[in-house]
Amino acid sequence: MLAKQLDTISQGLILIAVVLAVIAVGVWMRADGLESRVHAGTATTTATTTDRSVAGIPDSGRQRETMIEELKKLNDRLAAIEEGLKEGRFQIQTLVPKDGGAKEAGKAR
Repeated sequence: MLAKQLDTISQGLILIAVVLAVIAVGVWMRADGLESRVHAGTATTTATTTDRSVAGIPDSGRQRETMIEELKKLNDRLAAIEEGLKEGRFQIQTLVPKDGGAKEAGKAR
């Protein structure tokens, strides 16, 4: 009985070893393996005034600056909408379905 269990365990371990070997060979034989990715980041490039990223490394300061600019634009648009609502430049109309809409809202959930 013990020998049968040990035989089953050894077969399982051999199967796991074969699967790991296949995975290792697959990673090693890939056309764009890990080494090519590492070497791709070491290329020397010169930074220009318009693109401040060097060798594929993103410029986080530039990204934050862009995000701040976009948020400022969004805040300006929201302020204009709020001002229009307060001054009454917009006319808001709502439509209520004939059945009151209560039954339809319950069915959607």
